[in-house]
Amino acid sequence: MATTHYRSCSLCEATCGVAIEVEGDQVVSIRGDDADPFSRGYICPKGTALADLHHDPDRLKRPVVRDGASWREIGWDDAFDLVIRRLRDVRAAFGPDAIAVYQGNPTAHNLGLMMHGQVFLRKLGTKNAFSATSVDQLPHMLAALLMFGDQLLMAVPDLDRTDHMLVLGGNPLVSNGSIMTAPDVKTRLKAIRARGGTLTVIDPRRTETAEIADRHLFIRPGTDAAFLLSFLNVLYAEGLVRPGRAARFTDGLEELGAIAAKYPP
Repeated sequence: MATTHYRSCSLCEATCGVAIEVEGDQVVSIRGDDADPFSRGYICPKGTALADLHHDPDRLKRPVVRDGASWREIGWDDAFDLVIRRLRDVRAAFGPDAIAVYQGNPTAHNLGLMMHGQVFLRKLGTKNAFSATSVDQLPHMLAALLMFGDQLLMAVPDLDRTDHMLVLGGNPLVSNGSIMTAPDVKTRLKAIRARGGTLTVIDPRRTETAEIADRHLFIRPGTDAAFLLSFLNVLYAEGLVRPGRAARFTDGLEELGAIAAKYPP
C-alpha cells in the first residue's frame, strides 16, 4: 500500500513543500504539497524529477575507483581511506592551494553539510573554493556584507505585499526566484499587478520576466552603476531619502548623498 511522506525540497532556498508517495522501496510520485502555506502546491521541474534521479539505473549507490579504462566498486571504508591518503599526499607535495573544491547548490540547504562540511573544507586550507554561489550571486553577498555586516544577511523582497517591484538585471522567472525565497515566483509577480501594483524590469535584454512586466526599460550594458548613482541623485534631490527608524543604525547617508550629487540623470 502506498504511503505519502511530506517533506521540504532542499534543492534551493525556496524549500517547496513536497508530497512523496512511496510504495515499498519505490517512489511512485513526487508532487507539490497543496497544504504547504508557503509554496501552496507549487513544485518546479527539478523537484518533480527527483523520483527519476532516485531510480536512475546509472545512479551511483556505492563508491567506485578508476581501474584502467573501467571503474571498480570498493567499500566505503576503503573509499574514505583512499580520499584521505590522496588529499594528504597532494597537500604535502604541492601545498593546500593545489586542492580545489566545488559545492553544489543543495549543499547550503542540507543541515549535515552546513554543520560539518564547512568545517572540513576550511581544514583543507585551500583558497580555491567554488560553488553555485560563485557563478551567480557573489555581488549580492558582497553588498550584504558591506551594508549589513554579514554576507548571508541578504534583504528578501516582500513579493506578497509590495506595490511596486523593480527588477534590475535579474530574471526571476528563469532563476525560480533564487535568493528571494519565493516558490512559484511567476504567480507571485503576476499577483502584484492583479492587486493594482506595478512590475518594472530594467535589463538590456527582453527577458522572460520583462515579458510579464508593466514596463521594460532597456539599459546600455555596463551602465548599471551610473544608473543607480543617478537614481540616488534623484532621491536626494527630491527629498525622498527618509530612513525613519533605520537612521539610528545607518551610517554614511550624507557621504552617499554627496557622491550621488555628482551623477545627475
